[in-house]
Amino acid sequence: MTHANIQHRLIIRLEDVLATKIVQVDAPPQGMSSHVFFITTDVGIEYAVKYGQAAFKEIAPLQLIARGDATIPIPALIAWFELEEIQVVVMSKIKFPLLESVSVAQMGSYVPSMIRSLRGIHANVSNRPGSLGYARSSWKEVLYAIFSGENFDWNEISKRPGLDTHLVLSSVAQILELIQAKEFDEGAYSLLHTDYNQRNLFVNPLTNEIIGIIDWEEAMYGDPIYDMARVRMYLWHFNLGNQVIDDYYQLVQFTPHQKRLEALYWLTRVIQYLAWYSAERTEFNLARISLHQEFLRTYDWNLVT
Repeated sequence: MTHANIQHRLIIRLEDVLATKIVQVDAPPQGMSSHVFFITTDVGIEYAVKYGQAAFKEIAPLQLIARGDATIPIPALIAWFELEEIQVVVMSKIKFPLLESVSVAQMGSYVPSMIRSLRGIHANVSNRPGSLGYARSSWKEVLYAIFSGENFDWNEISKRPGLDTHLVLSSVAQILELIQAKEFDEGAYSLLHTDYNQRNLFVNPLTNEIIGIIDWEEAMYGDPIYDMARVRMYLWHFNLGNQVIDDYYQLVQFTPHQKRLEALYWLTRVIQYLAWYSAERTEFNLARISLHQEFLRTYDWNLVT
């Protein structure tokens, strides 16, 4: 069934669930997992509709945050249901631009708000790491599962077009050794977004503030520096310059131990994102694959020991 056919069937169901007439449908840029479209009702109310095999993963973190700190900018949950085994979640639409629409020259100005918003998310804590539906015994176990074959089939991934098989498999082997040897701060764990990037952050260009955070499917509990490492990757992806990077480190105030952890987490993401970028051969993804692989070819692994 094509996405056009799915959306047509969903609109019929949505009109029943929302008890309203839908008069307009728009499709924004899509992410890497579930699909999203916007609807407008006959009385002008706008909603975001997310559907896919794992869309219900949005529900638990959004409910958790809504019960706690209302200052974290998230969409409101409106409804959720299944249509022929397709999970569907309806949320309020955030009527601001995405961070990816901002000029590169302005992107660095949003970093302070990015850090503040993350710290608000991280204030939600648990005594067990892992996803909201599947707790793990340790944070090390969470990281190890990404590269041990439990979460990703790296043998299959490494053979995808555009990937250097030897480079990918050797990088996975080395990161497994580093994770196994590393001592992590086990104890209280923070709620993590894990995919905190320019396609999931809405911004107010007048205030340089993050005004909305979406795509919570991969949320879990763990080390908050893991989320900060995704911000560091954002600075790298857009080549925002040494001054922005220096300002970032001034804001986060890492200890030497924390900075080494961030370097390790960043490296895990450089490798892990090859699995996601290679899933679809778009111009954007191919450029990211090239960037990540060139980094790995020249990386000094002693920097994270």
